[in-house]
Formats: sequence, C-alpha cells, structure tokens
Amino acid sequence: MIFIHHNGYNIKLVEASVVDKPVLRNMIQFYLYDTSEYNGKDPDKHGVFDYMFFDHYFTEHGRQEEGRLPILIQINDMLAGFALINTFSILAPQTPSTRNLADFFIMRKWRRRSIGKVIVKEIFDTWQGQWEVKQERENLSAQQFWRNVIHEYTAGAFKETDLNDERWNGPIQEFSNSGRL
Repeated sequence: MIFIHHNGYNIKLVEASVVDKPVLRNMIQFYLYDTSEYNGKDPDKHGVFDYMFFDHYFTEHGRQEEGRLPILIQINDMLAGFALINTFSILAPQTPSTRNLADFFIMRKWRRRSIGKVIVKEIFDTWQGQWEVKQERENLSAQQFWRNVIHEYTAGAFKETDLNDERWNGPIQEFSNSGRL
C-alpha cells in the first residue's frame, strides 16, 4: 500500500486482490462508459462493458508471467479510481522491466485537482523501468494530460510515436525512469 498526502487529501494506492475483483469490475464500468464517448463502444445486451483481459489481472499467470498489477485508488478512504499496469509493450522489446500503464481512471469529482498527476508520478517512481502510455486517437483530453504529466516527470526526455495500425491507433509516449530516484 502506498500513501500520498496532497493538498489536504489522503490518497492510497492499494494492490487489488481477488477479494477486490468485484469492486474493480464495477469501477471499470465507469471508465469504459467514459471512454465510449471517444471509441463508440456499446455495452453488451446486459448493459455491461467488456474488458477483455480483466480476469488476467487476478490469475497467478497474469501476475507472475504477464506482470499484471491492478491498483485501486482511494481518496480520503473512498474509492476514486484505479490503475492497471502490465509488462506488454507495443514499441519496445518486452522485458521484465518494461511497464505499460494500460488503463488509468480517476472519477470525475476528483479531476482537475492535480491528484491524477501526483498518483501517476508516484506509480512511475515506485516501478522503475521502460514505460509506455498510450491514448486513443479521439481522446484529446487524455492526450493533453499524459503529454503534460510525462513531460514534467521526465523533463521532456520522452519519445512520442503516433501509430495507426493493427497494434494501436493513437499516440504512445515512452520513457525510461531507471535510476531516477
């Protein structure tokens, strides 16, 4: 568990366990609903958005061999979002120190308070290595957020690649923070 104090807020980053799986599944619904504005995806006939690799974050194989790490975010002891990290890379050779911040979500009530930026920087500092962060082409606000945060975190020492192929459609920022602390 990681504790962060920021502007009077008590923030906790908690590694989600199997017990937390239903909570994270519910939080992902808010996230996927938000992203449907950009990607046009609809829920299934039961009103649920599918997250294809969700269960992989809670298997031994997913955690051990795929480096999947689900993190619940709490602010003042209330659920506020999540981060999903894995070791899959689109651009760089995949190594044990490759990190992909696959999905990051902060509930709307907590946005525009620098909380997301503080959390992301803590995540980057905690897990050293080669990082990739990607955004959907249509999600311009996410692109602006990530460019600003990563530029500030790396002092501009990052690379951005714009893909439009079967791997991804949108920008991907990559950087290394090995030895940063």
